Amino acid sequence: MTRLLVTIWLAAGSVAMAEIRPEFAMETDPELHIPPPVRVFSEANRVLWLQAVSRPEADMQRMAALTIARAHLVGMPNLSEARPALAKIVSAESTHPAARFAAARALIVLDIRDEAVTLFAASQRSGSELRQEIEPALGRWKFQPMIEAWHKRLAASDVRHRDLMLAIRGVADADDTASADAVLTILHDPLRPAAVRLAAARSAGRLRDSGLEGHAERLLTFAAASVLDRLEAVALLEHHRSEPARRMLLRLATDREPSVAAAALATLNSIDHDLVLPLAGEALSNGDANVRRQGVDAYVARPTPERVVAVARLLDDPHQGLRAVVREELYRLAQTPELNGPIRQTAVEVLGGESWRGQEQSALLLAELDHEPAAARLVQLLESPRPAVTVAAAWGLRKLAVPDTLPAILDKATRQTESRLTNRPPPNELDFQVGHLFEALGLMRYAPAEPLLRRYVPKDMSMGELSRGGAIWALGHLHADSPDEALARQLVERLTEPDGMNPSEKMRVRLASAISLGRMGAKSQVDRMRQYMGPVSPYRMSLTLRWAIETVTGESIPAPKPPVESITGWFLESIREPPPGDLAP
Repeated sequence: MTRLLVTIWLAAGSVAMAEIRPEFAMETDPELHIPPPVRVFSEANRVLWLQAVSRPEADMQRMAALTIARAHLVGMPNLSEARPALAKIVSAESTHPAARFAAARALIVLDIRDEAVTLFAASQRSGSELRQEIEPALGRWKFQPMIEAWHKRLAASDVRHRDLMLAIRGVADADDTASADAVLTILHDPLRPAAVRLAAARSAGRLRDSGLEGHAERLLTFAAASVLDRLEAVALLEHHRSEPARRMLLRLATDREPSVAAAALATLNSIDHDLVLPLAGEALSNGDANVRRQGVDAYVARPTPERVVAVARLLDDPHQGLRAVVREELYRLAQTPELNGPIRQTAVEVLGGESWRGQEQSALLLAELDHEPAAARLVQLLESPRPAVTVAAAWGLRKLAVPDTLPAILDKATRQTESRLTNRPPPNELDFQVGHLFEALGLMRYAPAEPLLRRYVPKDMSMGELSRGGAIWALGHLHADSPDEALARQLVERLTEPDGMNPSEKMRVRLASAISLGRMGAKSQVDRMRQYMGPVSPYRMSLTLRWAIETVTGESIPAPKPPVESITGWFLESIREPPPGDLAP
């Protein structure tokens, strides 16, 4: 269980940091400010749900309560008016269990703490499922009767497993330090299940930041302390900063069991990264990604040229999340002059290796660092059998924009076009790669590419949305301030094709057409663009057309109103069509 939790933590951390990605230039060039949509809600719907939750039918109560909770989470205001009806459902003896659960959840989501007494009473007389929903919320609210009930439960000997786990975790959520001794008693009871003891150790470690060293040592004094004992010891010392605690954690940080070592290293890193430095080199070569992550954290917190080189080797790490963490940390550290050279040199070595993982990550990193010497290797990697590498290489070549690579880029795009025509439907990665290559050809205004780019203007869905959008966007750069009337007529047809066509033209292609019309200064098509920029146009399209017309004519056009998002699909909806902005948060 602990290993799973650490793995989830690693993945979540990597997602948060992973910012370098093969995005498309046509998404941000030209740069348009697109505000988030304003959510509007129907007052008629809200009234309807308040009526439905007061109905006697169990299904109606259940669905209305669930809808109220969901609507609140997406921003609908004034739903606390459902409180009386929800509280009645929760407290009534005759309520169906499913309706009671939904109503209790709604009260919790609405954060109606004044109904804590109602929720508590229902949780103690109902089944375990309702307690699982209610009790954690009462703990967060620090509801004293709930805490007192947990005290009794912790001292009892005949408590169901799920209810005991609720109490163990709940007292920690409520920061009830008075429960620490009772939790420790459970921890040291050898007859308790492993999950209960580990939960007790975690709870005690959260409740006390000192004084648990003896309890941890007690767990470790057995001749053959189990993995569970060692995990429990780490959990107890989570917030301890004493010298004895550090010594125990350092011993556990070299444990043969990766879940123990990773947890101990994480705690040491949270205390002081210097404590991990003597262990970080070995941690980086550990077979477990979570242990390696802790070594990375220590080295990037205390970077030196030698340490960043060791970290850069993990651009080829088997764990996808850790590779992303390493890439992002190296990009950040490369902004420091004394670290920049070692990072680039090691990334170039990884790029030249045979592993596709390292090739992909180093391509992304070096391109973001604008390391032009990597361009020749990126041209070679366009032929990689791994799609992730070919896409990263194509994007990297677009980012680096080295003119000497243009013939090779055109050659690859041409061969991929022929492959596309003989292998239908083509793989998605081909569309991504060619889209990036076309953007590179356009940004560097490579005139020999024009015949190939023009092949992608006619409506042929087999040519790929990204490739067609990239080709049309690139043609705008080739003809910047130099309109081609034949091309302009083609592009305006792509832009304004009626939506009823089957298949309908892709929005990316329409947007690229508008951008290129503006960039080339196609005055002959301004009237067609104005007609298409109506009140029903998607917001991004309206902004793009506004930019295009202003670019061509020099006039100033008022910005369209911010986009409005009306959430639908509720279990009950009023047949009355609400006016825009009927009910906004």
